[in-house]
Amino acid sequence: MMGSREWGVGNRDWGLGTGDWGRRARSVPVAIKLDILSSTLLPTPHSPLPFFLIVLLLLAFSFIVPLAAGAQESTQAGNAEAAVQKPAFALCPENARPGDPVTVGYSDAFGTQGAVPKGLQAVLVDSKGKRLVKAAFFSMPREEGEQELKAAVLAIPSTAVPGNAVIRIESQDGIIRDLPFVIDKRDFFSETIPLDQGNTDLRTKPDPQKTTESEQLWIILSRTGTEIYSAGPFTLPVTSTRRTSMYGDRRVYEYTGGTKDTTIHAGIDFGVPKGTEVRACARGKVVLARPRIVTGNSVVLEHLPGVYSLYYHMDKIAVSEGSVVEAGTLLGLSGSTGLATGPHLHWEIRVSGEDADPDTFLPRPVLDKKEILNKMSVR
Repeated sequence: MMGSREWGVGNRDWGLGTGDWGRRARSVPVAIKLDILSSTLLPTPHSPLPFFLIVLLLLAFSFIVPLAAGAQESTQAGNAEAAVQKPAFALCPENARPGDPVTVGYSDAFGTQGAVPKGLQAVLVDSKGKRLVKAAFFSMPREEGEQELKAAVLAIPSTAVPGNAVIRIESQDGIIRDLPFVIDKRDFFSETIPLDQGNTDLRTKPDPQKTTESEQLWIILSRTGTEIYSAGPFTLPVTSTRRTSMYGDRRVYEYTGGTKDTTIHAGIDFGVPKGTEVRACARGKVVLARPRIVTGNSVVLEHLPGVYSLYYHMDKIAVSEGSVVEAGTLLGLSGSTGLATGPHLHWEIRVSGEDADPDTFLPRPVLDKKEILNKMSVR
């Protein structure tokens, strides 16, 4: 009887324990900790039933955790899919000086099998909203299975005001994205050049032929093709290091009548003797090889879509239009034809019509696929 009464007391105590457990169960979170289980719910000789409850809770816990993990994986997969479906862009570099080239990379990750918006182009817009230059996108070479990449190359104008800017990606349907960009400060040299009567006439007298030649050259330089003959880096066209004028020099021409005119030098002048060999700075297609009134015997090479090198004032031309030449190919011999105060070679680079500093094409390729992919984080 005593044992029975003791059992009854224990039973009543167990009943209270059950009530306490019920209250606890309502407050325990789903992710229940094992230390709570060990300190609160371990069975005793007088309480065999809580062990059964523990088993139920562990079973429930083992069911809920996979559901939560599955939901998390589903969310991550959805985020990854959303990321893949967005276009990726890259700026190489993300800040530049006036005269520097900038490559804009574009990855068509819409899952549309390489289709891109029509009229896709990159536009440099300064802090005041002024559109400075633009460049069309072209396809980059790719291996089988690689994601399609497109690129546009533009040059910061030598007259660009330093400060914050954006490179705007747009199509015929409107603006796609504005990419933050910074135009760094750069100082340029100024020089005054007195001209004789012949050179004064070349600059000041109207001539329909000069106008026609200028228009023809502009059509070539503003054209963006599809062929990539060379992504760079480029090499110097002559072995001499003597330079008589630099890129971006602010020039003042003094005419024989006492008037003056200002202009900006668009390339580099090498002070070399007449007859110095002039060689191609990179592989390219000869798109112009002829005499011109102002620039004399001239050669223009296309290296990649929108990027051209120009060679002026030569004494002789050694290539013909339409041919493809390798880097180092003899283009002609230097001279002083056209508007020139002495024998020299004028070497110039144009990017989507805008003049660029030739020196910036020497240390690195203008079209670096690896760099673009690294900045996009696209593999």
